[in-house]
Parts: sequence; C-alpha cells; structure tokens
Amino acid sequence: MKYISNGRGSLPLISLIALLSVSLTVNLPGLAVSPMLGKLADIFPHASQLEIQLLTLLPNLVIIPMILISGRITTVRNQTAVLAAGLVIFLLSGVLYLFADSMPMLVGLGAMLGIGCGLIVPIAAGQLSEWFYGNEKVKVLGYKSGTSNGIVILATVFVGWAAGFSWHTSFTVYLVPVIPLLLLPFMTNTFIRKHLREQSPSGTTDNSGSATAAKRFAHPAVTLAGVIALYIALTATSMVFTYYLPFTMKHYGLTTSQVGIATAMFYVTAMIGGFSLAPFIHIVRRTGLYVCILIMTAGLLTLGFFHTMTGYVIGVLLIGLGYGFFQPIIYNKTTEIAPDKALSTKYFSYTLAGNYVALSVVPLIVELFQYIFNNHTADFPYYLNAVLLGVVFLIGLLKRNSFVWITGSKATAEQQH
Repeated sequence: MKYISNGRGSLPLISLIALLSVSLTVNLPGLAVSPMLGKLADIFPHASQLEIQLLTLLPNLVIIPMILISGRITTVRNQTAVLAAGLVIFLLSGVLYLFADSMPMLVGLGAMLGIGCGLIVPIAAGQLSEWFYGNEKVKVLGYKSGTSNGIVILATVFVGWAAGFSWHTSFTVYLVPVIPLLLLPFMTNTFIRKHLREQSPSGTTDNSGSATAAKRFAHPAVTLAGVIALYIALTATSMVFTYYLPFTMKHYGLTTSQVGIATAMFYVTAMIGGFSLAPFIHIVRRTGLYVCILIMTAGLLTLGFFHTMTGYVIGVLLIGLGYGFFQPIIYNKTTEIAPDKALSTKYFSYTLAGNYVALSVVPLIVELFQYIFNNHTADFPYYLNAVLLGVVFLIGLLKRNSFVWITGSKATAEQQH
C-alpha cells in the first residue's frame, strides 16, 4: 500500500484519493440544466419563466440551509454516515432525472439534488482538514479546490456531447457520486486510523484547527465572520462574469459557442490555481490575498476594455486564476480558526454557506448600482466590480496585520481587528 505525507506522518494514498473524490460532486448542481434552458423551454412550452429559472436556482438555494444543517449534525463519529446519506440522495436524484417527464418533477428533483449536495459540501473540506497538518493541509485543500473546479470542465464537455443524444442523457452527469460511494470504505475513521503512521506524539498540535485556537483568538466567532465576509466579497465581485458575460459577448457580436469557450476558461485556471497553491504561497508569502485581488481586478478590467474573443478569454483566465488561489486560502483560514479538528466541518459549513450567498447576491448588487448610477451599459458590471475589489483591497491594507489578511502566517493574532 502506497503512503503519502500528511504533515505529521503518513496515511494511505487511496485514502487521499477517496477524500478528494467527494469534491467531484460539490460544483455539479445546476450544471446539466444550464446549457439546456432554451431547449427545455421548447420541450415544456407551457412552463413559466419562473419554473425554467428554478431549474438552476433552486438547487443552490436549497444547498445553503443544508450546508448549515450538515455542519450542525455532523460529528467525528457520524460524518461518514452523513456523507453517505448525502451521496445517496444526490445519486438517487440523478437516477430519477433520467425518468423525469414534467417540469414540476424537474423542479422537485432540483430541490432533492440541493439537499444531497448540501450535506456533502462541508464534509468534503472538513475531512481533509482533519487528517492533514501544516503545509500538507494547505496543499491538499488546494487539491480539493482544483478537483472541484476541474470536474466542471470535463462535465461541461460531457453535457454538451450527451445532449446530442437526448436531453435526458445530460443528467447522467449527476451519477458521479457513484465514485465517492465506491471509495467510501477508504475514507472512514476506522480505515485511516488503522493505517495511519504518526511520527509525532498524538498530543502535538499545529496551528491549523488546533487546541490552542481558543487562546489565539479571543473572539473566534468574530474572526470567522471576518473570513466569511472576505470570502463573500471576493466571490461576489469576481464571479459577476458568470451572469453578464453571455449578454456582453452577444452585445458585441460573438456567438453562443464562443461564450461557452470563454466561460470554460475560468475553470481551467481555477483548477491550475488550486493545484499550484503551495508554490504560489511560497512565492507571495503574506501578500497572497492582495495578489489574488490584483489578478482578478485585471481580469475584470480586461473584460470591460477589450471586446474581442481573445480579450474575453484572457479576462476570464485571470479571474479564474485569482479565484483558484484565494478559495483554498480561505478554506485553510477556516481550519485555523476552529477550536479543534473535530469542529472543522461545522466551521466549514458557515464559510461555504457564505459562498452560495455570494453567488446569489451578485445580480442584486449590480442592479442596485445600475439604478443608482442610471447606467445599463454592457461593460458596467465589470467596471463596477473592479472598483469594489479596489475598495476591498484598500480595506485589506488598513487591516494588513489582522489574521484575515495574512497568508501563510501561523496566525498569532488574538482576534480579528
């Protein structure tokens, strides 16, 4: 059996593969439906616009409360059972999608899909943080982000290909939970503890989710709130292109297929960013989040200034790269705040719920500022969010010595300032 380092010894490679396989599922809800909304509107001509929109919105809306429920009910003893339940619900919804023949059934299955995915999301990150330490934990959290973004590339290509056979066939992408279900025995506490090779005393702690966290953070809830607020701000501002790029590119005469190519580039560099997080932090050290903001701001300005296919691809590539770096940095900060590793999943539930909140408020923020400035031009969303990222950057400079903004630090700050 092959082993890999976990920062305090080693554990089976098959266990790492099993733990990462859970991340194959977390970005899938809504994916099979999004490219087919126009086609489904033709298949179900009597469906309302709200029903069509719910096919993509409802899974993500349901995921938010289910993430919080998962974090509250999951313990070290039952996390495998909760994970298995979420995977089974996810897989069952995928099977039922293949037989759906009405819009109400599709909408209902979207809610079921959200329930299953919501139970899985915090555990996918919590399990990794439980078994890895220090730099190895940073590295595998980057792998987790890279895996969840990388599968979207493959799944998008598959959905486009499968739709050529039948609109039902596209939903086979939701059968991916079969993989982590088959690997479930290798990620249980029993299996990992049995094969774990520790090189330091069991009482030793590191700065990540350690028992000393309560001493380092006088008010951990306030510190966590700061991390979540930063996550929401960076996600909402950087992901604006997912809502407005199709309309912008159409406005400037580009085709739907070109929109799909440009959008897919985001996941390419987001995956690269996740898998190369460790060397990135080694180079930028404490300034990682500032560099991410600058990269994403450059991407947004490129989308606003250059109205060619090359310009859009470069802009999205930059946004994806910045996002791919900062997302696992936020994950790692969450584990550092948790009083002990047993609570990592619960803390992740709060942080990851913030991610879905951010995705939900993007159009509301843009519409508010469009109304305030009476500006509805195609490029306004990118300039607006570049400015908002600039504001976040300035706040970061003012708070540069706080735990929230320091990358690669051992976080000796007592609390979020």
